[in-house]
Amino acid sequence: MVGLGCIATAAPAQLTVQQPTDKLLVLPLLVKSQSDSAFSVAVMDAARTKLASTARYKVQVIPKPKLCEALKASDYPCDVLLDETQANQLARFLTVNSYTIGWLERGGGNLTAMVRVRDIGGSGMASLFTMAGGNPGTAVALGESIALRLNTIIRAAEQARACDDERKKGQFGKALDDARKAMAIEPNLPAAHICIATIYEAQHLGVDSQLAAYQRAAKGDSLNATAWENIAHLYQQKGDTLKAIDAYVRELAGEPQNTQLRLGIAELLRQQKQYPRAKAVLDEGIAKNPNDERLSAFVLRLCIEGELTRCVLDGFVAQVTKDTSKLADTTLLKAAIGASQQLSDTQQLLFFSRAAARHFPKSAAFLKALGSAYDLRGQKDSAVWAYKQSLKLDPSDVKGSLLVARAIVEGTTYDTAQASKLKSDTAALRAFRNAFADRIDSAKVYIAPALTSPDSTDRLSASVFMLTAGSKISQAGAYDRAYPWLDQLVQVVASRTPADTLGPRQQIRLQGSFWYGVSSVASLSAPYTAMVKSKSCTEAKVINDRLARTKEALTFGARVHPPTANTMLQNVSKFEAVMPQVKKQFKCKNF
Repeated sequence: MVGLGCIATAAPAQLTVQQPTDKLLVLPLLVKSQSDSAFSVAVMDAARTKLASTARYKVQVIPKPKLCEALKASDYPCDVLLDETQANQLARFLTVNSYTIGWLERGGGNLTAMVRVRDIGGSGMASLFTMAGGNPGTAVALGESIALRLNTIIRAAEQARACDDERKKGQFGKALDDARKAMAIEPNLPAAHICIATIYEAQHLGVDSQLAAYQRAAKGDSLNATAWENIAHLYQQKGDTLKAIDAYVRELAGEPQNTQLRLGIAELLRQQKQYPRAKAVLDEGIAKNPNDERLSAFVLRLCIEGELTRCVLDGFVAQVTKDTSKLADTTLLKAAIGASQQLSDTQQLLFFSRAAARHFPKSAAFLKALGSAYDLRGQKDSAVWAYKQSLKLDPSDVKGSLLVARAIVEGTTYDTAQASKLKSDTAALRAFRNAFADRIDSAKVYIAPALTSPDSTDRLSASVFMLTAGSKISQAGAYDRAYPWLDQLVQVVASRTPADTLGPRQQIRLQGSFWYGVSSVASLSAPYTAMVKSKSCTEAKVINDRLARTKEALTFGARVHPPTANTMLQNVSKFEAVMPQVKKQFKCKNF
């Protein structure tokens, strides 16, 4: 009896099976449509239940009650769908070796589950697979199919771990045998191929052999960070930087929260001068973590170095949106204003130049930028004001003076509709025209400094504004007010040498001569009548000289509009015909 008793007590000990130490957390898959959330929970509940039964001697599957307890401890409902970051945090809280994540999709009535096993504790289970919904397409059917595939991976992973153990002991032959056993169960198990690659490295086999093994690992899990990182290192050893970068990008796809990796990829792309691609990598990171200053600062650096002007400007806008105190940074303001001008982004140009003028009211340059912003937005009066403020700070600034002149001349428009209403009231129409001319005449004082400037560009710009002013006033019908502008202009742009017949001065000379001739003839009646009444030979000579200059100008500028020029020349001929009589009657000898 004693013997039987001993046998009876010993038997259970012989049947005791050692509990597995590896733990697996099975989580619901994310869904594109919230209406599928409950179905996803049901699928993975079925997978968890099935797997806990079939793999009970290989792995501890975290049961649903323990999962719910952990979720409730963090104020999550039991059947919540967790994203990658949340799933990783929960897995580490539960001290598991691996966990599942993935997606569940419906398309054309079909169910598809993409399941990824993440290895965070040397389980060897890392893998990625897709499982289509069977017939019938129930949650239980799909869940059990997923469990069967996971069970296969779990059995293969056991051999992959054995490979790793033997490798560490230097038993490479045994290790390779274990890897082959793993691959016989799951041909593309990443852990088995990674173990083989490390054996090749230890045996000092060529880079290509290691590379091929890691690439086979990536085939089993296209998001496997370990595989892609090693592929990248090996390509770097081979001197193929671009392929290395591609591998790092694939690694990042599986580790999107790895900011250091993201920054490293961006730096490699920067070194290759692939600025747009580097920016895209960083932009993805910023979308996930908008408050990461390292990413934002690197993007701005890339944009500036790569001359990605729009990106530069957007970076400055983002900076000052987060921190308005940066609007007092002159370096930032200058760069932002420059980028806005280059892009002709009037909205941002006005924003940054206003901020610059507000923080630095004694800066002529910033006031000029503000004037330019108003100018580009068609706010001419505001532009004139800003340019004048700039000029007050630096009265000797010829180019600043020209900016005021241009804003006045180009910004003054003649209201033809209002003029038409005043046609029957000659006095009112004349007053209306004079007001228009007065406005343009106010630009003269700002053009004057440029006419004597040693810089030919300044002198040319002044000539352009004089032509614009004179032609505008002339077209408004205020010929007597246009004449002084155009009389001065034709003298300023007169030929210096016989060879001075080309270029912009010639074009201004041509246009200026035409409009001078028109305004001279159209406004000649009043001074001619005054000359006749005065019986002054001095005045008569002035008229005679004017007729000669007018005739010469119209002849030269006739190509601008031949019919008008011919009509004006006929009028000149009429005045010329009576000048001999004037000379005789006044007894003039000075012409």
